[in-house]
Amino acid sequence: MEGMEYFYELYEALPRCGPGNNESTRQAYNFIPVLPEHPLVLDIGCGPGVQTLELARISGGRIIALDNHKPFLDGLMKRARAEGVAHQITTMNISMHDMDFEDKRFDLIWSEGALYFMGFQNGLRRCHQLLKNNGCLAVTELVLLDSDPPLPVMEYLKNEYPAIMDIRSNIELIENEKFSVISHFSLDKPAWLESYYLPMEGELARLAKKYEGNEIASVAFEGMRTEIDMYKRYGDFYGYEFFVMQKIGF
Repeated sequence: MEGMEYFYELYEALPRCGPGNNESTRQAYNFIPVLPEHPLVLDIGCGPGVQTLELARISGGRIIALDNHKPFLDGLMKRARAEGVAHQITTMNISMHDMDFEDKRFDLIWSEGALYFMGFQNGLRRCHQLLKNNGCLAVTELVLLDSDPPLPVMEYLKNEYPAIMDIRSNIELIENEKFSVISHFSLDKPAWLESYYLPMEGELARLAKKYEGNEIASVAFEGMRTEIDMYKRYGDFYGYEFFVMQKIGF
């Protein structure tokens, strides 16, 4: 993709690569049924690993943090060493499409804002294969929060995420893929704005000055500003839903 280097420069400067916060990570984790004392966890598309560190703190488990962008993983391990949890985390610099773990390996699989890269249904199926019997999956997925969103919302999402569905339809899909939904909740506005978009606005202003006159960079950054503006105007109609589920089909 042309201009991808500018996206990476932007995201490497952000605390997170998508909406979320430690509060929502803990909230989702608290819905997980009893796990082994030191569960084996796979964090798919971990990015800078804010949630990876939180999972290490609250689970006491061993975590494989997987991402295709090595600078994210390098930054994650630097922070993990500073926090004294590096011994719990192993990084893997591969695409989620190339995962070759043996079946039924993990107690828990986590993916905040990333599984859609595989296609949500395909991602569910792959995670089902990798989870132990009765293992759990926690994932955020972009959903429609209103049954009749304004036309600008649908036109925007048709281009950005045409596979988007409402919460009920996602639950039906999850259940069809042999999971039982334990709980689900919508990320609140601070998880989008304070944790993600407000830091992004500051970095966009900095990078716009740095790359003034660069047409490719300008197009990339304008797309992100459009995304921010859409959420500020229409965030009541779409957002991330945190789905916590358990494997039931073996």
